[in-house]
Amino acid sequence: MIWFVTPKIFLTPAEQSGPYCAVHQTTNPDSIKAFLKDLYQQALAPALPGNAMRTLQWPAVPGRTYILSVGKAATQMVAAIQDRLPQSAAGLIVTRRGYVHSGFLPGNMQIIEASHPVPDDAGANAAQMALAAADRLGKDDLLLVLMSGGASALLPAPADGMSLAEKQQITRALLLSGAPIHEMNIVRKHLSAIKGGRLAARAWPAATHMIAISDIPGDDIAMIGSGPTVADSSTCAEALSIIEKYAIALPASTQAQLASGLLETPKFDDPKLQRATAEICARPADMCAAAGRAAQQSGYEVIMLGDALEGDALTLGKEHALRALALKAEGRKVALVSGGEATVAVRNPDGRGGRCTAYLLACALSLAGEPDICGFAADSDGIDGSEDNAGAFLWPGILQEMGGPGPARQFLELDNSYLAFEQAKGLLMTGPSGTNVNDLRVLFVG
Repeated sequence: MIWFVTPKIFLTPAEQSGPYCAVHQTTNPDSIKAFLKDLYQQALAPALPGNAMRTLQWPAVPGRTYILSVGKAATQMVAAIQDRLPQSAAGLIVTRRGYVHSGFLPGNMQIIEASHPVPDDAGANAAQMALAAADRLGKDDLLLVLMSGGASALLPAPADGMSLAEKQQITRALLLSGAPIHEMNIVRKHLSAIKGGRLAARAWPAATHMIAISDIPGDDIAMIGSGPTVADSSTCAEALSIIEKYAIALPASTQAQLASGLLETPKFDDPKLQRATAEICARPADMCAAAGRAAQQSGYEVIMLGDALEGDALTLGKEHALRALALKAEGRKVALVSGGEATVAVRNPDGRGGRCTAYLLACALSLAGEPDICGFAADSDGIDGSEDNAGAFLWPGILQEMGGPGPARQFLELDNSYLAFEQAKGLLMTGPSGTNVNDLRVLFVG
């Protein structure tokens, strides 16, 4: 998708200092960072639950409504619809530690904060509470599930015969492997007692309805939070193949259960899933489109590279840098916008970085300080990997702030991209955003 815009109208000095100042008009890093951060915030607006869920409806039932909200936007999603819920509605909210929405009053809902990306006891206990609540529902009741990114880790229920410690070990290995999210979630579904449609099967004969914020490239609703109420098309054989592909160690009993098909997930023809419905309320495409509109308003031609880009973060960064250099050589004034979720094959387990900072550092090294190119990469949830930053900024002089190309490359090779941008004062810090629609990357050229 491409937008073409009219030439930039010259601004007054007062206008140039505002949030919509075109980045080509200044070489001041602080001004560039302010402009880029403002664009990031504008891009997030349509994906915030208060906006994305404003007009949503769900099945009306004569009986009870039980709410299960899980993910990094769990409290915000409940807050967005709380005034439209039955007064008798009760439920459970499970979110990442530190992600409880400020000022939120849960009503009849319990809040549990759990670990992400590696699950912990708190998340495991929450999963058992959710399953127990599903067991208590009858045919006149509704299980309303609000799902956002991070839910897979926050609601762990190991498959029969598997301990939480074994599940944690497998999760760590998957995170270090560089496997894309859809492969990780296929494995998660088959090693779970709650994912891959199993929660909806436990709630039957009650109706289930899931409202999801998509953090999945391609918006496969069965993959969001590993689809606890959505039928699964993947198989034990696929899960086993992924495990073998990345040489991940499994307990012998789990290996045998996968090989025999005993851990197969509910499929679309399962009678217990016939009252299960689901919808997506916010997508990565919404964020990318909003970023494009904001860039267009600042006088840039916008080129959409795609809202579902995957693959190695370092490779993606190099490719986008080359694209930017080619466009600059043509004399174009362009914003390159992309979403999706890249991966990092971790070489240094003690490194400090995330996929957004790794992408941007690889991009900066390929640009080699080229003038008139700047940008950012950031996770829409406000946290890049396991660090405290949303992402980072790029401007022509950033390599010098890292000590030069040599030290910058060493940072990258040691998986310390966070430390590189920290040294350059180039980290994008926002705190939890209240949504999660994957990563946003924008490069301004010219």
